[in-house]
Amino acid sequence: MVEAVQEEIKKTSDEMNEKAENFQKFLEKNEIHVFNVEVMNDELKSVVFRSRIEVNSQMLPMGIIIDESIFTLIRTQIFTGIDEKKQGEIVEFINEINRDFKIFKYYIGTDYNLYLDVCLPFVEETFDSNMVHLMLDMIVKHLKDAYPKIMQKIWAE
Repeated sequence: MVEAVQEEIKKTSDEMNEKAENFQKFLEKNEIHVFNVEVMNDELKSVVFRSRIEVNSQMLPMGIIIDESIFTLIRTQIFTGIDEKKQGEIVEFINEINRDFKIFKYYIGTDYNLYLDVCLPFVEETFDSNMVHLMLDMIVKHLKDAYPKIMQKIWAE
């Protein structure tokens, strides 16, 4: 069984782009075992490291998307199914948040879900797994304060 798992990890690793391989090695070295890895097999050789962030007893889906472009994206799904009638009000509110924070950007997707994105520029030579990990910590700290305010706005009558 262990050999099969190790072979699957090796197979997945063989399909990864260089930055994703570096991040995978960082996770293994630091014994971080909270991610499911999905190799997308697209033109940018995208790899998604999926996990969840716990905020106020809620588990928010989060993914780190690492590909061959200059950008590494950390995306957290904050809320699903924002009422169309409230979208204008919510957009105003998240625009205020977006103006206050340089690195965090909230938006409502075409699926009516509210997302938080953090975009980090890295070429292969400068990719820094520690910075990605630091940004995850910053997201958690930010959401501990921002999430209740966002939810209050979403649930307000």
